[in-house]
Amino acid sequence: MSCCEGGHGPDPVAAASGAGEAQRRFQEFLKAAGSPGALDAHAKQAVAIALSVLAKCEPCVKIHVEKARKMGFSQDQIDEAAWMAISFGGSPILMFYNQFGKSV
Repeated sequence: MSCCEGGHGPDPVAAASGAGEAQRRFQEFLKAAGSPGALDAHAKQAVAIALSVLAKCEPCVKIHVEKARKMGFSQDQIDEAAWMAISFGGSPILMFYNQFGKSV
């Protein structure tokens, strides 16, 4: 499961406004985007780590680092994926990763 599959809890406003169908379709999209295709599961997991770090999404980083460990990633592989984000985002991203990415 990705960090966004199932959302971060029910959204009663969305359900009441008819946006529930859009959320369901978005969840289907997330599942399809995260499934192996031209990129295998390991490559997509490394990308998920990098993008989560770059987005500074603490729950996402924790979920994707934990999933990567379960998939057999070494700490060096996790760090290298994070460094891709850090190289694009600079020192604010480095500080975020040092605070949240290694504490999982």
